Amino acid sequence: MSIKRAIAFTEFEWFYNLYKPLTPYGLEHKNSFNFIADKNELIHIHKTTKAFIRFITVNQEISHKIEYHLKKIDLLNSLDKVLYDATDLYLIKRLIIHYKAIETILPESIKKPIGFKFKSADLLNTLMPDNDTSDSFYLSSSFDKNLGIIRSQISEADLKLNSIKLATLNQLKNKYNLDFWGRDFLLIEKTNATCLDDPLLYFEYYDATYMMVKPVFANEYLNLMQIKDQLLIDESEVEKEVLQFLTKQATKHKENIASYTYSIQLLDTFMAKARMAIEYNLVCPQIDSSCISIKNGVFLPLEHKHKNKGMNYTPLNAEFRDKATLLSGSNMGGKTVLLKTIGFLQLLTQYGFWVPAEQFKTQLFDQIHVHGDTEFQNIEGLSSFGQEIHNLSQVFKEDTSRKLLLVDELAKTTNATEAKAILYALLTEITTRKNTLGFFSTHFINMPPIVGVSRFKMKGLDREKFSNFYVSNKQNKIQEKIMVINQFMQYEIEIDDGKTKEFDALTIAELLGMDKRIIARARNYLQIRKTK
Repeated sequence: MSIKRAIAFTEFEWFYNLYKPLTPYGLEHKNSFNFIADKNELIHIHKTTKAFIRFITVNQEISHKIEYHLKKIDLLNSLDKVLYDATDLYLIKRLIIHYKAIETILPESIKKPIGFKFKSADLLNTLMPDNDTSDSFYLSSSFDKNLGIIRSQISEADLKLNSIKLATLNQLKNKYNLDFWGRDFLLIEKTNATCLDDPLLYFEYYDATYMMVKPVFANEYLNLMQIKDQLLIDESEVEKEVLQFLTKQATKHKENIASYTYSIQLLDTFMAKARMAIEYNLVCPQIDSSCISIKNGVFLPLEHKHKNKGMNYTPLNAEFRDKATLLSGSNMGGKTVLLKTIGFLQLLTQYGFWVPAEQFKTQLFDQIHVHGDTEFQNIEGLSSFGQEIHNLSQVFKEDTSRKLLLVDELAKTTNATEAKAILYALLTEITTRKNTLGFFSTHFINMPPIVGVSRFKMKGLDREKFSNFYVSNKQNKIQEKIMVINQFMQYEIEIDDGKTKEFDALTIAELLGMDKRIIARARNYLQIRKTK
């Protein structure tokens, strides 16, 4: 549940939807949402991704060929059947043909880390007795000589049956002008039917006006039909014997085939991750740091939105060395985006992706908890404050799990005095916990200092530049006003020395259209408080 909230808060699925493996096995792995907390596993994943990036960059043509073959691979049916049918064998043949094709062009440096090795040449030869190198499959007569003999006899019977049928139908057409070709019967008026007395015709009453007439074929035709029916039974029995033989041969390779699907999954997912790393200029995260350090980190979903709107985006540069971090600033100042950026980069890292940053140093967590701008589990009878506290209490249960906690505006639905007290207590508690790292945003001013808690604030609005611009430029539309805020908002952080008297809320409120008299009264209230 904690990861689901983190995914929602960081808009992680925006990025995850861009991740597009090509095979059903790659998609199956994608849909499993495998969050990784093991250091050695992640080191292997990120190291292998690096090898794939290098391979794709140097071997574009070969990479496209590999992707062509990956697109041809379908999901196998169960390999635990007693008897495989033609579709099962078709899927197996198709898999191993394209697997072999990939294996022949993959360099050893790529094959080795994903265990990509073809070991089923004998099975492939068995499945293509006619040297049919296509990825299709049918029960060829070459699988069994008796099958060829029976099918030849069926073809001969069909030729004779068609010859007899054609002769009979032509005779009826020439004699009575009755054209049965492509029809099982004809309807003729009763008055006309009485004139047709022929052993080659069979009559039934259809209704009060019409008779239904059908062609009658000679005994030779009926005997041939019986012979053909028996031949079809014989063919089915031999086909079953062939399927039993092929099932036995394929079953010998069941473990190999299972290993092929796994290595295809690895190849597919690493190719997709490497492509994303190249396209979005991602870098390998460093996961053995004692702190979280970000150099030009990008929250891609927001950067994408800003680009579409022609707005500036400011990457995050920060280093957080303490167990807890308190981030202050006004609304629209970037506090929430900072928390989202941290969570976004951490999720990417632990889902095995490289990250959009010049550098990202972090540590691994077993759980990521987000509280604030997400939907809490609905518990009947609890207010939003109650829900928030309930969820936080689950995080602070004693256990050895490594936890990352992102809290956006704690207790904002209760009174400020008690909310600050709860925030102070939580920050203090985190400093005593070995395995918990916490980031808290707040709009409260001048929280008391706590040993082990770093305090930062958003730089906020560049008031001088904004004032010079705003005097001569008035915006009427809300989107234009938001653009102006974005243009002059400084989305960087700085050390909070505890001397901040106010943030940018009133300036932003004025820009967004609040009545000037209300703004003036608010400023007057603040001025009075400063003098006390």
